[in-house]
Amino acid sequence: MKKIYLLFVVLALVVSACNSGKVKIRGEVKGLDGTVKLMAEMPGQQGVVVVMEEEVKNGKINLVTDQLVIPARVWIDIAGLTTVSTIVDSKDQIWIQGKAKYPDQIEVKGSGLDKLYNEQKKYFKEKFEGPLEPIDKNIQKLLNKTNRTANDEVMLGVFQLQRQRYVRARANHAKHLIEANPTQELSLFLLQDELQDSTELQKRLFKLIDVPNKESNVYKTVAEKLQ
Repeated sequence: MKKIYLLFVVLALVVSACNSGKVKIRGEVKGLDGTVKLMAEMPGQQGVVVVMEEEVKNGKINLVTDQLVIPARVWIDIAGLTTVSTIVDSKDQIWIQGKAKYPDQIEVKGSGLDKLYNEQKKYFKEKFEGPLEPIDKNIQKLLNKTNRTANDEVMLGVFQLQRQRYVRARANHAKHLIEANPTQELSLFLLQDELQDSTELQKRLFKLIDVPNKESNVYKTVAEKLQ
């Protein structure tokens, strides 16, 4: 985890140096002709909204907007074929690539924050989601039984308790990461995604967060949700 903490610090310097001005998201999706929409959560608006859209010809994508204050999480609708998401943390380094005939392989690259977050999500998956899969299967198997025995009820309780322990451990891990990195924007994404079931905890941790840029999309939208 030391590697992640060091990357947090490096990314903080990068993001704080380029958090205003026009944002460009470019790329090429071979064979694509259609409307590409850039969507995001915007301060003062409810939910995910369309920030801009572009009619793409011959696969060339060139989305330019001055409405985002980075870092910001965005979703990009590729002509209804698929939607890709990323965290925009630079003004002109985000790149979309792929082929229209393989929409599930279209990807977006160039975000250091997104790369770091994906590493953290991989850790969550290996440490918490993987062990939960057989537990969830056992729970579902027992719930599907029409006539559960007394032993079934005991085992159901055991599996549910095991599940709660993994869920609680995941939330605690996210909490500790946020507490250890209160000045890093990635803590805002962890706060949103990992602690949704505890608004009071989110509010308490948000008070600890002291990122350099409090005008960014992510900071303002999180602040509004926790008012």
